[in-house]
Amino acid sequence: MEFLYRGIFDVMENARTEDGKRMGEDRPGGLHLSDITREMRKAAKLPQGIEGEQDGIRMQLGFIWEHAVELVLQGVPFDAALAHSYKRYMLQARGHVVKQVQTSLDGVEMTPDAFDCESGLIESYKLTWKSKKKAISKDEFQENFWPWLVAEKAYCLAWGVDTTRFFIGWVNGDYSYKPGGGPQLDIYDCVYTEDELKANWGAVMQYKKMMEATRGE
Repeated sequence: MEFLYRGIFDVMENARTEDGKRMGEDRPGGLHLSDITREMRKAAKLPQGIEGEQDGIRMQLGFIWEHAVELVLQGVPFDAALAHSYKRYMLQARGHVVKQVQTSLDGVEMTPDAFDCESGLIESYKLTWKSKKKAISKDEFQENFWPWLVAEKAYCLAWGVDTTRFFIGWVNGDYSYKPGGGPQLDIYDCVYTEDELKANWGAVMQYKKMMEATRGE
């Protein structure tokens, strides 16, 4: 497997409010309270964020959090609500991709986050509290996020492609609390060999057979 870092996702260019609208859309003209309080913070020389932090990331995470809280109040478990809200944001930002497509292979139903027809790859949107340090290399990524890879390799095999493009939101960055170590939304490509896809599917099929035997199917 090739593990390629593709850089930072442009949050400011793709900023969305809690209701899914682009920043500034339907916003009344004139000065807003947020503009004034921002200037007050500057005048008081209060920090506007961690030095070197990705522009707009905390603002976007705040909107994602707001939507997650709404889901929690409706009875959705917190982790599931946060993951759903992040996927919702990414699907809004990635408007050109085919979303929530479904297929089946060998009796297994599958629904990846999105399929980019133009680039011919699967897109996966993940929000995690784990440290970004756990993805510092291919070996680290495979060790710490192998459940993600099992699913994504299966999607790739079913769709006849060899690449997953991960959009990973690191909620706490690398936990260093140093300049540039705060929250970040990064893009990675995982490119698999045909043998890797087949071996992964073989393992999936083994578990399928065991589960069917246990259930008496």
